[in-house]
Amino acid sequence: MAAAVGARIRSTRVARRISLGSLASATGLGKGTLSELERGLRNPTLDTLFAIATCLGLPLSKLLVDDDAPGRGAPDAIHASGQSVDALLVDRWADAAALVEVYRLTISQETRHSLSHAPGVVEVLTVITGHVEVGVEGDTVHLRSTESHRFEGDRPHLYRGIAEKSSAILVMRYAMPDRVHES
Repeated sequence: MAAAVGARIRSTRVARRISLGSLASATGLGKGTLSELERGLRNPTLDTLFAIATCLGLPLSKLLVDDDAPGRGAPDAIHASGQSVDALLVDRWADAAALVEVYRLTISQETRHSLSHAPGVVEVLTVITGHVEVGVEGDTVHLRSTESHRFEGDRPHLYRGIAEKSSAILVMRYAMPDRVHES
């Protein structure tokens, strides 16, 4: 997976005419780290992937899944781990106005602070087991099993497990400006 993800990072960066140094500066990652990621020599964490995807203006799954692969459909066990959140990409699809991603999360008791995603991103988290704190920084809620919360993913937000390990489903909706229609 590291080599494929690295190649997608590099090709997107080059296509958008973003230098390695500019991407490093925007993500807070070192140029050497980014270079190793692009060459598939380092496994990216979930936190790193989100930082890169956000700076490149992409939904996370665009780095994880090859859109040009024949027979693509539901992803097959694409997993990424981060500081306090492990994510498994369950499915993704595009509709008339958005790209939607669905993840199965395991959330530990550490806090994961997430930077703002692209404009218009909305997240909905539904807790399956455990107890979590989630939402926009300064306006979080506590959720237990079967409870959900919708919040703006284009603002800094956080995830924190209050139980030892909590599991949840995360739906991310990325507005696609070129597909937006009047409702």
